[in-house]
Amino acid sequence: MRNFFSVSNRLTNIYCLSNHPIMKKKILPILILLICANYSFAQLNMSLVGSLSYDVELSNIWGYSAPDGAEYALVGTYDGVSIVSLADPSNPVESTLVPGPLSNWREIKTWSHYAYATNETGSGLLVIDLANLPNSVDYHYWAPSIPGLGTLATIHSLFIDDLGYLYLNGSNLNGGGILFADLNTDPYNPIYVGKGPAIYAHDSFGRDNLAYSFEIYNGNFTIYDVTDKSNPVALGSQQTDGHFTHNGWLSDDSNILFTTDEVSDAPVGSYDVSDPANIITLDQFRPLETLGSGVIPHNVHVWDDYLIISYYTDGCIIVDGSRPDNLVEIANFDTYIPTSTGFAGAWGAYPFLPSGLILVSDIGNGLYILQPNYVRACYLEGKVTDAVTTTGLNGATIEIVGELANTLSNLVGNYKTGLATAGTYEVLIKKAGYQPKTISIDLANGELTLLDVALEPLPSFVFGGTVVEEGTGLPIVDAKVQLINADFEYNLTTDSDGKFSVQQFYNGDYDVFAGKWGYKAGVLSAEQIDQSSGNLTLEIARGYEDIFSLDLGWLINGDAPQGKWERGTPVEVSLLRYLIQFSLALTQLKTLVTQATLLEMLLTYSMDFNFQALPG
Repeated sequence: MRNFFSVSNRLTNIYCLSNHPIMKKKILPILILLICANYSFAQLNMSLVGSLSYDVELSNIWGYSAPDGAEYALVGTYDGVSIVSLADPSNPVESTLVPGPLSNWREIKTWSHYAYATNETGSGLLVIDLANLPNSVDYHYWAPSIPGLGTLATIHSLFIDDLGYLYLNGSNLNGGGILFADLNTDPYNPIYVGKGPAIYAHDSFGRDNLAYSFEIYNGNFTIYDVTDKSNPVALGSQQTDGHFTHNGWLSDDSNILFTTDEVSDAPVGSYDVSDPANIITLDQFRPLETLGSGVIPHNVHVWDDYLIISYYTDGCIIVDGSRPDNLVEIANFDTYIPTSTGFAGAWGAYPFLPSGLILVSDIGNGLYILQPNYVRACYLEGKVTDAVTTTGLNGATIEIVGELANTLSNLVGNYKTGLATAGTYEVLIKKAGYQPKTISIDLANGELTLLDVALEPLPSFVFGGTVVEEGTGLPIVDAKVQLINADFEYNLTTDSDGKFSVQQFYNGDYDVFAGKWGYKAGVLSAEQIDQSSGNLTLEIARGYEDIFSLDLGWLINGDAPQGKWERGTPVEVSLLRYLIQFSLALTQLKTLVTQATLLEMLLTYSMDFNFQALPG
């Protein structure tokens, strides 16, 4: 979920749409009026123009601009392709539904006045002639029998390149590897011309006889020379951060590829692909407002070096990609209110209509027509150094105060960040062991502001102590010691004399933990430590305890891909629950305990019991 105002706007998006399915729910009319009266249909640099609900779930979306200038949304639905007139974008109307096999997956692309749609159920590729819109459409299914491969039946996705070649991805043929078809001779009846390697391609992109195959199960994209469609040649490959490469799109100059991985918290990647044999990672974008919450990126498209990204449960986000090594969010509109994550919400976002409108297909909430306000980001870049040694500082935090814009400096001290909105801001630069600095700067759209900062190191001193056994005072060898506060964390092990030391220690209040297997943990909270504190003696008693603040050497094994163990709080078990369970057991044993006796016991022990807190 985004901040309070964005959340309110999300509510507005739902409650103010009279044709939205959620209106079928019982919502107090007064609440609807209050929300609609106080908030507009807008989030950051993007506003709602219109919407259309469906009684089936949606998949991907595309757009079509007819020769007469009329614009249409081509919406993948569970039962076909819905063609929606945008003559009045505030009141979209379905012109026709082209039926198809029932399928949760439907991808659509256009070439000339034809639309092509895939599905994962059967019948092959749907080909629609849009020339007679808005009156009628002609369509048929193209399911060729390809020598040596078989009959085309199911297809996951498709792409059409600038030269009029159709790429079919994830089909039932060729191990899901790309199939190529020529649309130039007869777009209504494609001609099969070749295939790529039998490596499953979830999606693809093509331009200037280079094909970019997003090989999701290999976790990478591969660039092929497809001048000869019957003999593609691999030029280079690159693993993506989420190792589940879903889709990608080239920058306008074809030098940068932007990719998505369809896994929780994965970034949108930015790669220099100008030399396919030497692909360079430039940047990774994650929406800061839902960082770490499990949001999944789905599809990315590029228009005028803006990235238009559909996120499950996070809607449509626009990122300025004109500086591909510093990706900055400049607009967003969320179509999905619940705070849950997963495969719900926005499937696709189409940005290429001449009107500039963006079409979003929300799986459960329908079609959204959005008006973006494209602005260039305000860029802030620079270097953080040690004021004494002048060396770059790794891991310094650069925060634009009051904004969700923060980053860390890299190994040599360089950082890059930015904002969508121009103005005067306070920038806080800090790193543990250094005096923080706050600097006022002016940021402007489309401009780069350079800010180099030298941080003064804080004074430090040598600090140490001893861990001994309670009662005997004997030193404890190999005891674990942790000293931690908001800025510093020290994890130490005692030597043969039970001693530990830190050569570079900083003043502050620390929580101190000491322990070893066979001893109970020792804990000091908010212990003030400075140069006058002297050595610290920690006494721990014999026993068995692990509070999991220290690494006591547990070995973990198992075949779970993640989460082999978990620390948690046991579920509360009340005396009342025990009595109920006990009574049931007695009943089963046919004891002589009467219901009246049991009731008296329950009333006696529940006098101070909070029934609302009874665990479920």
